[in-house]
Amino acid sequence: MTLLKTVMACGFIGGVGLILVGCREEMRHEEPPRPVRTVIAKAASLGEEVAQTGEVQAQIMTDLGFRIGGRVASRMAEVGMSVAKGQILATLDPNDVQNEVRGAEAELVSAEATEQLSRSQLNQQRTLFAKQFVARARVEEAEANWRAANARLNVAKTRVLTVRDKLSYTELHAPAAAIVSAVAVNAGQVVEAGQVAIKLASTSERVAVFNISERLYTSVPSDVKVEVALISDPSIKVIGSIRDASPTADMATRTYRVRVALPDAPPTMTLGATVTGRLALSGKPLVLLPASALTSVDGNPAVYVVQPTTHELVRKPVVVARYTVEQAIIESGLTEGDAVVTAGVSKLRPGQKVAYDAGQVSQ
Repeated sequence: MTLLKTVMACGFIGGVGLILVGCREEMRHEEPPRPVRTVIAKAASLGEEVAQTGEVQAQIMTDLGFRIGGRVASRMAEVGMSVAKGQILATLDPNDVQNEVRGAEAELVSAEATEQLSRSQLNQQRTLFAKQFVARARVEEAEANWRAANARLNVAKTRVLTVRDKLSYTELHAPAAAIVSAVAVNAGQVVEAGQVAIKLASTSERVAVFNISERLYTSVPSDVKVEVALISDPSIKVIGSIRDASPTADMATRTYRVRVALPDAPPTMTLGATVTGRLALSGKPLVLLPASALTSVDGNPAVYVVQPTTHELVRKPVVVARYTVEQAIIESGLTEGDAVVTAGVSKLRPGQKVAYDAGQVSQ
């Protein structure tokens, strides 16, 4: 019995010794705080300059076509030609319409003769009726004949005007000073009424056309001013404003078409010239961080933030507005005054104790 107690006592003493040795071993291997470099998150209002490449186009593009059908007799317009207001661009064979004019004019002469005869007969019947040589019914009959003849005369006059206008439709005129951008007919070709024959680009006003992303489309205000400059000569520039924008995105590129008016554009900004449009977007509160501060969580950007009370690391997901060569511009995810680790983030882990300049927290 005494031997058993002795063995138990020795076992208890040995167990206590092992526990003490283990505690000392754990204390010996406890990881010291890791020194880190931090920066204090401070939001600042940052503007953004956006540049897009576009093309100078005419504000007004006109598709011209003959108002009647027929065979094209001649086409004087060529692509790139400058035309003046009223200049003839193409003609139709006028023979058929000229025959219609002659027929209408002959009908007009006949109607005039018939009307004159009816009026003369009416006057004669009125004279005889005044002398009581004819009955009132003869006068009324003469009046009816004259009214019918007068109506046919008016119809004939209208028809003459119509066919003369139709004859003028055999010539296609430029409605204003413009540049021919495309031709779709040639001499001898038979065209229908309204078929596009020539396309004109007006020279009176020009616009710069850009295809922009959805982010810009939704963030750019409608009254923003855009600086448009020639790529070939950046010193030639015009300050314009947004004239109109497409309400839907292009099915293929998913971009939006925006037209910027170019008031008093110099002649060197010719149609088709390549230009660059620049604008400054109004700033919103953003945080600038070194690009080395970024890590990731679940494939999304994140940063390590030091808890000021425990000096432990917390990994916070963030939303990056955009990147520069050396910086990441954070849109959300950080609080003003957060101490963000800026170096060696690939070797850190959440909950790890770190050492840093605590005075930075109050900056």
